[in-house]
Amino acid sequence: MRILICLMTLAALCPAQSATKIYVGAWPGRLMVIDEATATYEGDIPLKTGVVRGAFLTRDHKRMVVTTVKDSGVEVVDLQSKTVLSSFTLSNGNKKVRFRGTAVDPDGKMMYAIAREVLKGIDRFTIGPNKFYIIDIEQQKVLKTIDPPKEEADNLGGSMRLSPDGKSLYVFGQNILVFDTTDFKLLEKIELQKTYSMAETLSLGGDLDPWGDPTVLTSSFISTDPIVHRSVFGIARIDLNKRSFDFHPVGPVGGMPGSGWSVSSGLQVTPDRKKGYAISVEGEHGNRVTQFLVFDMDKQKLIRRKEFPGRTRFSFAISSTGKYLYIYGAGNTIEIFDADTLELIKTIEVNGDMTSSLAVVTTP
Repeated sequence: MRILICLMTLAALCPAQSATKIYVGAWPGRLMVIDEATATYEGDIPLKTGVVRGAFLTRDHKRMVVTTVKDSGVEVVDLQSKTVLSSFTLSNGNKKVRFRGTAVDPDGKMMYAIAREVLKGIDRFTIGPNKFYIIDIEQQKVLKTIDPPKEEADNLGGSMRLSPDGKSLYVFGQNILVFDTTDFKLLEKIELQKTYSMAETLSLGGDLDPWGDPTVLTSSFISTDPIVHRSVFGIARIDLNKRSFDFHPVGPVGGMPGSGWSVSSGLQVTPDRKKGYAISVEGEHGNRVTQFLVFDMDKQKLIRRKEFPGRTRFSFAISSTGKYLYIYGAGNTIEIFDADTLELIKTIEVNGDMTSSLAVVTTP
């Protein structure tokens, strides 16, 4: 299925930059490639194992490791030649492996996953426990599986990050669990609800932040006072190498407790790290309200909010310059907002539903 993009030039929107591309997965099994500066459609990168679920950029910005849905596929994509260098699947016959969360080392050689086996029998499916999978991408095989601590087996979240030095694997869920990638011993456990009264897990946003500090993960969170149950929005900074944590409350969230207030797609930060953007969602159906939230990252302070007509389900990303915000998925349009005025400028229409996080990649 070919992609038809409404080419309304974005030259006035995005100053020309060399080799800045937008990559996003789409049905039936492809990576769409769009030039960010001009919105010129450059074609598809057809995949071999199915629909994109996750995408991980190597530190040299030359390759992307993607995971696919149907058979838990892993593919290495060369971004310059727009070809698949290698691909393999973990599922085989009546054995299916289902990823819950994945993380890839910065060189794209090793993958760490939380997954479980599903065996199809004559009259039933047997679902195995969550395990850590250590996968050698170059050898295209699972090196070994490791059982997590019994008390944590059912609490492993789907969001994972690997420290830049490759020594620590962070698993985000009801708690933050830090494992040593050598022997997978639990190095540290941060109990979010007990320590920070956190009502929800950390909202990490997309898998890719190509222009950010690779050692620091910036995210958002919501904590709730255990006495009066008043919810507070905050900004979290986690040093992935040093295992240091900073949870800074910013202010009360909108609405009353139980109103369904949440923060969508985590916190998107500009390349200069001075401003942050998030989206709040409150209410349901006809009473649903979506707002842009703008933060001064130095002062860790909310400086502006603006309501906009948000779709029922969507994802959120920021441009390579930090001047534009993208609202996209689940569907076939990418809406472009001015980051200063928070007004809608253009809508790019594509012929296919998007299936993964949008990655804005500038090749050095």
